[in-house]
Amino acid sequence: MRGRGRVARRREPAESREVDQALDAMSAPALRAAVRAVLDQLDDDVKDSVIDTLMTRGTKARSGWRPARPSARVVEEARSFADAARHMRRRLSSPEITRAPGPSSKRSCRESRALTSISASTSSSRRCSESTRGCVAQYAASVFITTPLGERADAIIRALEQVEGVGTLSSPITDMEDVCAGALPDLGAFLPLWVKRLERCRPSKDEWETEHERWLREVVYRADGVEGLERIARKTRRPQSCLAWCDALVDRGDWTAVMSASDVAARLVCQSHWRGEILDRRALAAQELGRPDLSRRLEAAWRAAPTLPRLLRWLAADGHERAAIRAKATKALPRCPKTAARQIGLLRALAGDVSGAAAVLARSLGLGWSNPDHPGHTLFPLLATLLSNGTIGDALVSELETTSRDPLESFAMTDEEHKPTLTTPAIVPLIQNACSSVALNDPDRDAVLDAMRVAAEKRVEGILGNSRRRHYGHAALLVAACVAYASQKRATEILRWAVTLRQQHWRRHAFREELARACGSLGVSIPA
Repeated sequence: MRGRGRVARRREPAESREVDQALDAMSAPALRAAVRAVLDQLDDDVKDSVIDTLMTRGTKARSGWRPARPSARVVEEARSFADAARHMRRRLSSPEITRAPGPSSKRSCRESRALTSISASTSSSRRCSESTRGCVAQYAASVFITTPLGERADAIIRALEQVEGVGTLSSPITDMEDVCAGALPDLGAFLPLWVKRLERCRPSKDEWETEHERWLREVVYRADGVEGLERIARKTRRPQSCLAWCDALVDRGDWTAVMSASDVAARLVCQSHWRGEILDRRALAAQELGRPDLSRRLEAAWRAAPTLPRLLRWLAADGHERAAIRAKATKALPRCPKTAARQIGLLRALAGDVSGAAAVLARSLGLGWSNPDHPGHTLFPLLATLLSNGTIGDALVSELETTSRDPLESFAMTDEEHKPTLTTPAIVPLIQNACSSVALNDPDRDAVLDAMRVAAEKRVEGILGNSRRRHYGHAALLVAACVAYASQKRATEILRWAVTLRQQHWRRHAFREELARACGSLGVSIPA
């Protein structure tokens, strides 16, 4: 949290600071696709919170869109449920209900459990306000309990579709059980009817599965276990179904079965993003089984969906030996997507092409540094490391560390921290070890420093030109780093450049303060 005046400020991670620029850089279709991809990876509680935010933002947009309002029938049913809950709460607390049960009371056991569930799911508005998902689950449970068995499946579908604008349930059966005081009545008889009803729903025509398909997966898993998930995956070839099949085996810790299932699932799925996720599971199984082909499995996952964390896993799979990393980097360069500038720059540096890596940085834009393909947060500290003989400031080290993390790690839930995961090596020691043997000649040093100066100047112009006040500190850090790591031969030239740059923005007092602070952190100063 930022302080006021001259109070010291804690620097935010690079991805957090630049996320607004990443959003600006994406087109509307690309942003929608990214949001959908992230939502599919979230656990229910986090997903519901994100959906609530999206719904709120959507209603404030200029398009005039509003979520569908509940029908008059739904409102009337809700009122009826509330009236029934109050009435049954009085009944349950009456002497007739609380006295010891006799022969005539056996018939009412199931009814008592149902009435208790209705009371719990409708009479507490405070609990409804605490969780949209919980409120929807309570409403669905009320429909479940009060609807005859033969009509229940259709009633649940209607209820969930009618409140779709309010919230959604990814696992309706589990969610309804969570909010009920007792067991759901006739659940065993209901499940086959629920499967038949969901199988009648039309699947989507693109790669994104519908809610009905997700609900079907839940009930089939409950009824048939992993074998049911395998059957759905093979039949539908849906990426999410294939991934769910593999994840169910991961949860069981059956690593041999994970290897087999992920091999099949990878052949069923064509989309690169999903194939990468599935091949990650195969690599995880190889890691847990201690297989000697782990490096090859990690390479396959990176090739299917190249990301920086996957690349780092493969590069360091056989240790940090310089020759091995250099050989892998040289092998990976032709296979790396041309748009993945962050990975291309890193690979060129690790392969010994320092001037090539500098050229990638020099071509980068001043804005959009949080984009996973932008090379800035990786290449600028990397090149600074080369100029400084392996020692750079803590702020630049922090940038390197944040770029190597999977963005979805921030959504990891506490109860899943004990589960096995792929080991992603720290990027800083890998770079320091690999680059320690790189001997820079004068042309390379000049190319590196010129690229850093160009990147810093673009960053300053982009940030100040768009009044991105929160990012002044980062732009100032880049300028200060150029001054701090310039060779003795070019120190005067770079210092003059920094003075000129500061003078061009003399009206930006906040930037000037940030520049002085950044220079102080790196042990240099820019004369007035």
